[in-house]
Amino acid sequence: MSDIICQWLNVELRLSKVTEPYSFTRDFANGYLIGEILHRYELQDDFHLFSKQSTANAKLNNFTRIEPTLQLLGVPFDLAMAKAVMQGRQGAATHLLYQLYIQLQKKKKSGLTATAMEVMQPAATARLHRVENSIYTERLKTVVKRETDLKMQKIAKHFHKRGQAMYNRSVMAELLKEEDRLKRQEERRLRDIEKHRQARRKQHEIMIQIQSAIVQIPKPPHARTSRASDKQLQFRKNGRVTQPMSTVDKEQWNKEYIESIRQRLEEDSAAREQREMRRRRALMEQLQAHEEVLREEQMVSRLMRQTQQEKRITVQLMQIKQQKEVLRQNRIFQERQYQERRLRDFQEALDREAVLAQQERLERSEEIRMERELHKQLVAERAQARYRKHFEICRGILEQIVDLATKAGEYRLLTANLIPVKLMQEWMELFFNGKPLYEVASVDPAPADPTPEQIIELEKLHILNNQDYNEYVAMKGEWVWHEEGESQAPPVNDILDHVLSRLQSLIVPLSVSTPPPLFPRFTIRACMLGKSYSGKTTCLAKISNALGLYVLSANSLIQDALLAYQQDKQAWSLRAQRGAAVEQALRTGKAVPDQLLVDIIVDAIRNIPADSGWILDGFPVDFTQAQMLEKALNRTESDQAETKTHSNSATDKNSPKDPPPPSPALDLVVLLDISDEQVLERAAHQAGELPMTHVDTHDPASSSGEKSLGRKQIQHRISGFHETWPKLEKWFGDQQNILVKIMADVDEDTLFSNVKIVLMDTMDSVEKGRFTYFVFLLCWSRLQEIPVYLVPYWENVCNSYVTNVKTVMQNLRSERELIIHHLYNIRENFRQYLQKTDLKQEFVSAWQRDYNSVPDNIREDEETKGELHQRLDDLRERLWDICDKRKEEAEQERAGVIDDGWLDDHTAVLINHYSALMQIEVGRFQDSLCLLRDYYTAMCKTAFPESTRGFTRVPLIDITADDHVELEEPKMFPLVSCRSPTSELLRQVLHHPDEKLLQEFFQTALSAVRSMVCVYISVSHNGFAGKIKKIWGAPTPQQEPSPQPVVEKNPEEVKRKAERKRIKQEFTAALKREEHAVKLRLELIKAHALRTVSSLQQKAEQAYRNMEEWLGTRFLSEMNSIDQLTELVRQHIENGVQIHHELVLQSADFCVDGDTLVVASPSPAPRRSPLEQSRNSTLTVQQLHILCTQLRKTAPLTEVLHELTSPHMGSNVLPEPWMHITPSQMLDWRQFLLSAALPWPFPSQTQLLKTLQRYRAVDTAGTGLITQEQYAQIELWFPSERDLPVPDDPTEPLPYDRLGNLKKFFFSLFASTHSSPLMLDYLSMLLYFCCHPEPAQGFTRALSLVIGHTLHYKHTGPLTQVHTCDADEEVESEEAGVSVDDVLRVLSHGDDHVSLRLNRFEPNHRSRDELREELLKVFKELGFKGEEKIPFSTLSQHPFLQDLMEASSQYLLPVSVTNKYVISHNRAQW
Repeated sequence: MSDIICQWLNVELRLSKVTEPYSFTRDFANGYLIGEILHRYELQDDFHLFSKQSTANAKLNNFTRIEPTLQLLGVPFDLAMAKAVMQGRQGAATHLLYQLYIQLQKKKKSGLTATAMEVMQPAATARLHRVENSIYTERLKTVVKRETDLKMQKIAKHFHKRGQAMYNRSVMAELLKEEDRLKRQEERRLRDIEKHRQARRKQHEIMIQIQSAIVQIPKPPHARTSRASDKQLQFRKNGRVTQPMSTVDKEQWNKEYIESIRQRLEEDSAAREQREMRRRRALMEQLQAHEEVLREEQMVSRLMRQTQQEKRITVQLMQIKQQKEVLRQNRIFQERQYQERRLRDFQEALDREAVLAQQERLERSEEIRMERELHKQLVAERAQARYRKHFEICRGILEQIVDLATKAGEYRLLTANLIPVKLMQEWMELFFNGKPLYEVASVDPAPADPTPEQIIELEKLHILNNQDYNEYVAMKGEWVWHEEGESQAPPVNDILDHVLSRLQSLIVPLSVSTPPPLFPRFTIRACMLGKSYSGKTTCLAKISNALGLYVLSANSLIQDALLAYQQDKQAWSLRAQRGAAVEQALRTGKAVPDQLLVDIIVDAIRNIPADSGWILDGFPVDFTQAQMLEKALNRTESDQAETKTHSNSATDKNSPKDPPPPSPALDLVVLLDISDEQVLERAAHQAGELPMTHVDTHDPASSSGEKSLGRKQIQHRISGFHETWPKLEKWFGDQQNILVKIMADVDEDTLFSNVKIVLMDTMDSVEKGRFTYFVFLLCWSRLQEIPVYLVPYWENVCNSYVTNVKTVMQNLRSERELIIHHLYNIRENFRQYLQKTDLKQEFVSAWQRDYNSVPDNIREDEETKGELHQRLDDLRERLWDICDKRKEEAEQERAGVIDDGWLDDHTAVLINHYSALMQIEVGRFQDSLCLLRDYYTAMCKTAFPESTRGFTRVPLIDITADDHVELEEPKMFPLVSCRSPTSELLRQVLHHPDEKLLQEFFQTALSAVRSMVCVYISVSHNGFAGKIKKIWGAPTPQQEPSPQPVVEKNPEEVKRKAERKRIKQEFTAALKREEHAVKLRLELIKAHALRTVSSLQQKAEQAYRNMEEWLGTRFLSEMNSIDQLTELVRQHIENGVQIHHELVLQSADFCVDGDTLVVASPSPAPRRSPLEQSRNSTLTVQQLHILCTQLRKTAPLTEVLHELTSPHMGSNVLPEPWMHITPSQMLDWRQFLLSAALPWPFPSQTQLLKTLQRYRAVDTAGTGLITQEQYAQIELWFPSERDLPVPDDPTEPLPYDRLGNLKKFFFSLFASTHSSPLMLDYLSMLLYFCCHPEPAQGFTRALSLVIGHTLHYKHTGPLTQVHTCDADEEVESEEAGVSVDDVLRVLSHGDDHVSLRLNRFEPNHRSRDELREELLKVFKELGFKGEEKIPFSTLSQHPFLQDLMEASSQYLLPVSVTNKYVISHNRAQW
C-alpha cells in the first residue's frame, strides 16, 4: 500500500517534495503536502496561503484549511486524526493518505468539481459540517500551542533558572558570612570566658582570704536577674510553633535575628563592664570594711581590753547586726521579685492585647478582602448585565435585518423582482422602530383584551398609519404633486389658522409671565453629590465656614423633625408634623417617602434668610427625587400636556406658542468623582482608626460587629449609586447643563480649594444673570362664549379627520397586500397547472414495447421499415393531439382566471376607498366653512345665514350585488341619500370601474365644493351687508329719507363700514383659500387613484401576458421534444436495431433512461474581438482615439490663446513671456497625432495625387467634402483590407488589422465635428500627409498636391537625396507652373483664420496680404506677371521662397531616427 501511495504522489501528482514510505510521518506532519494534493485536484483554492514551515502556527493554519475539503470528500478527519498526524504517530499519515487516495479516485471517475460537490451536498449535512468545522477550529487552537506561547515558556523557564541560581548564590553568601561572624563571636566569647574564669579565680582567692579573716555569714539565696527573666520569656516566645514563612519573611526574620544578636552582644559587653565595676567597688568596700573592722577591733581591744565574755557578746551583736542586714536585703530582694512579677504580668497583658489586636487586624483585612471580592463580583455582574443588554439589542437588530432581507426576498419572488418603493419605506419605518416585519398575531377583528402579540400588531398599524397620514398631509412620498413637473407645497389657510389661534388663546390665554417667587432671593442654590466616603460632608463644613453658605443634610433635617415632634407633641408646628410623618414611616419599617423628604428640605429652604446661599449634602439621590425637587422649587410639571389645535392637520404657525421651559431650580450641581477602590480603602482606613483601649472590657465579637455595620453596606451604596447616577447625569448634565465634576482623589485642602473656586464662579454668574419677569395679559372683550363651543367642535373635526384618513390608508395597504399575493397565486397556480402530467409517456412506452417486439430478422425489410415509419407517424400525431388538447385546456384555464371578475371587483374596492377619502376632504371642508361662519357671526353679533345645501355625499360603487342577478349596470349610491344622482350619472353605463368613474366622483365632490363656496360668497355679498347695517343702527326701511342733505358723516359709522368691509374681505379670502386647498387635495386624490388603478391593471395584464408566454413556451418545448423523439426513433428504424434505452417524455423534456436529457447541439462560441498589442512603445489605435478626443476638447483653448496674443488685443492681456511665444513653441495637435501614429505607410507624391484623383471622382458636386461612407469606399495609398491568417483555435481572436483601423482613425482625426453627418475635407487631410522630416520637401509635396502635378526640389541634404525621387514616381517631361494662389494655399494650411485676421504665429509675422505682395514682387523679379504661372524649378531658386519653404513648420513631421528608418523602408515596401 505504501508503494502505491508513493507512486501516486511522486509519479502521478509530482509533488514538490519526493516522499518515501519511511518519511510519511515527517513529510506530512505540517499539512502542506496534503494541501498540495488537494490543490492538484482543484479542491483547495486557498493553497497559496499554506506554509511550508513546521512551526505551530504553520500547522494550525494548514490543518484548519484542509479540514473542510476533507469533510467534503467524505474522508473521516477529526481532531484526534489531526493531532496524530501533527505529532507524527506511526501509521497515522499513511492511513489518512490511503483514505484520501480512495476518495480522490472516486472523485476523478465521477468528474465532479468542488463547486458541484458543494451544490450536491444536502443542506443539513452542509450545515452540520460548518458547525463541526467551527468546533474543530476552536479545539485545534487549544491542542496546538502557538509559537509565541512556546517561546514564552522557554524564556520563562530560562529566567526562572537564572533567578533560582542567583537566589541560591545570595543565600549561600549570607550563610557563609553568618557562620564567619558566629565563629568570630564564639572565639571572643571563649576569650571572655577565660578572662572571666581567671578573674573569678583571683576573686575567689581574695574572698578566701577575706573569709578566713571574718565571720562566715550565710549566703542569701540567688536572686533571679532581669536578664534571666528576659531569656526565659524569649525562650517561651521562641518555643511557640510558627507558621511557615515566605522568602521575604525569612530574609526579614534573618535580619531581625542578626540585629537581636548584635544588640544582645552589645548589652552583654555593657553588662560585663558594669559587673566588673560593681565587683571592684564591692571588693574595695569589703577591703575597707575589713580594715575598719580590724581597726575597730584593735581599738576596742586596746581601749577596753574586753574579756572573753564581752568578746563573745560582741560577736553575737555583730552576728545579729549582720542577720538584720541579711533580712533587710532579703526584703529588698523580695520587693524586687514582686516588682518583676508585676512587670512580667503587665508585659504578658500587653502581649495578649497585641495578639488580640493582631488577630483583629487579620480579621479586618479578611473582611476588606471579602468586600473587595464582593465589589469585583458586583462589577462583573454589572458588566454581565450590560453585555446581556447590548447582546439583546444587537440580536434584535440582527433579527430585524434578517427579517428585512427575508421579506425583501419574499416580495421579490411575489412581485417578479420588483419591490414597490412605498413598501420598502414601510419596512424601513418598522425596522427603525424595532417592530417585527412579519405578522405575529391577527387583529382582525379588533380584540377587546389584546394579547402582547396583538399589542405589537396594533403598534405596527399605528406606526404605518402615522407614516401614511404624515405623507398624505405633507404631500410627500407617493402623495407628491406630479402634474406639469412642478411641486406643490401643502396648502395652508393663514386666515383659518389665525382664527383658530385666537379662539385657542381665549381658552388657554397666553402668558409669558411666571408667578412671583415663593422663595427669597438666594446667592446660590446648589447640591453636592458623590459616593460614600468621597468627602462631601467634610468639604461642605469648610465651605460653610469660608463662604457663609447653609449646608442642608437630609439626615440632619430628619433628625431635627423627629426632635421637634418629640418636644412639641401638644401644639404641633409644621416641622413637628413632618417629624410625626417620618416616625410613622420608620415605625412600619419603610424608608422615608421621597415627597415627605422633599417637603422637609423645602421647608428648611424657606427658613433660610434672603441674600444667602444653600447647598444640599447628598441630595437628590435618584431621578425621582430630582424631579420632585424641581417641581417643588419651580412649581412646574415636567410632563405638562397642552392642547394643540392644528389647521389642515398640519403645523399651525399662528397657534399659541408654548411657554419657554423654566430655568433649572438649582444653579449648580457638584459631583465629587472617586473610584470604587478608593471608596473601599477610605472605608477600611476609617474603620482602622477606632481606638483599641476597650478590648478587655467589651466583647470583641460585638465590638467588631458594631464597627463593621456601616462597612457592610458600602457595596450596596456603591451599587445603588451606579444604578441611579446615569439618569441624574443626563438630567443635570444634558438637559439642564448645570453639572460640574471634580476629582475627589486628592487631599482635603486641594478638594476644598477646587470646590470653592467653582462655587464662587457660579455665584458671580448668578448675580450677573438675574432678570426681571414681566407680566402681559391678553384680553378680548368681544369673544367670550363662542370659543367654548367652537374649539371642542374643531378638535372633534380634526380628530375625526385624522382617524378617517388613517383608516382609509390602512385599507389601501391591505388591498395592496391582497393584490400582490393574488397575482402571485394566480401565476404560481397556472405554472403548476402547466406542469400537470399527461398520457404521452404511456403511449411512448407502449409504442417502444411494440417496436422492440418486432423480430430482428425482418427489421431490414423495406415493408417492415415502412410499417414502422407509419406507426411512428401515428404516434407523433397522437402526441401532437395530446399537446393541442393540453394547450386548449391551458388557454381555457387562463381565460377563466381572466374572466373571474377579480380585477373588476378589486378595482371597484380601490375606487371606493379613494371615494371615501374624497368624502373625508369634502366633509372637513364643510366643517371648516361652518367654523368660519360661526366665528364671523360672533364677530358681528348676529346670526349668519346658513346654506340651504345639505351635507354632500360622494357616491360609491355597489359591489355587494348578488351573483345570480343579471348585472345590468353597477349601482352607485351615496352613504346617506341627500340628493338624486345627476342625469349624466344615470345615463353612464359603467361595466368596469375606470377613469371615467373616478372623474365622475371627482366632479361630484368638486361641484359640491363650488356650490357651497358660491352660496356663502353670494350670501356674504347680498344679505350680509344689509344685516350688518341693521345691527349697527342703520335707518329702518319704513323711514322715508329726509329731503335735507346730510351735513357730515358720523365717524363711528365710517369706522363700522370699514370694519364691515374688512370682515367681508377676510371671510371671502378664507373661503377662497379653503376652496383652493380642498381642490388641490381632491386633484391629488384623483391622480393617486388613477395611478393606483392603472398600476393594478398593468400588473394584472403583465401576469396574464406571463401566463400566455409560459403557455406558448411550454407548447413549443413539448413539440420540440416530440420531434427529437421522432428523429431518434427514425435513426433506429433505418439502422434496423432495437431501442435498448428507455424513451421518456418528462413534462416538456425528452430524456433517455430517465435521467439523460437530450438537448440540441450548442452553436460554437463566437471568437473574441481582436485586440491590438502595444509593441516597441508604439501607441495602439485605441489609445490614439482617446488622445484625439482629449485634444479635440482642448483645441478651443489654443484659438483663445491665438486671439489674446494677436496685436488687436494690445500688449497687456497676458504676461510678458506669453506675448513673445515663437512659432516653434506651438504645435498642431493633428500633426502631433499623425506623428504619434507612426509607423504607417509613407505616401509618395504620385500616391497622394492618385488618392486625390479618387476622392475628386467621388465628390461629384466639387465641394471638397466627402462623407464617411464615401471615405470607406475609397482605398488610400495602402490597402485597408488584407487577407489575414485565421487561427485554427476557435477561441483565439482574429489577427488585428492595424492598417484598416488606422484608416478609420484618420477619418475621425480630420473630419469636422460641426456638421451632421460628419464631413471630411480630403484635400486638407492629404496636405497633412505631405509632411516630411524636412520642411522644404514637405512644402514641395504639398504644392504638387495643390497644383495636381509632381514637383521636385533640388537640395543637397542626405535625406532629400534619398527621398527626392521615388521609385514609383513618373518624371514628367514638361514641368508644371505654380501661381501665387497655389503658394498661398500651401502656406495657409493648418490655420483656418489666416485669411481673416493677422496672426503672430505665421512665418515672419506676415499676413496673407503681405505674403501676396511679397510673392508678386518675386514673380516680377523673375520676369513673370502676378496672374501667370512660373516653373517651380525657377521659383524654388529664389531666396525668399527658399526661406518660406525652410520655415514651413506645418509640413515638418517630427520623427526620431528609428521612425526615419521605418519611413524609408515603408516607402520601399509600398
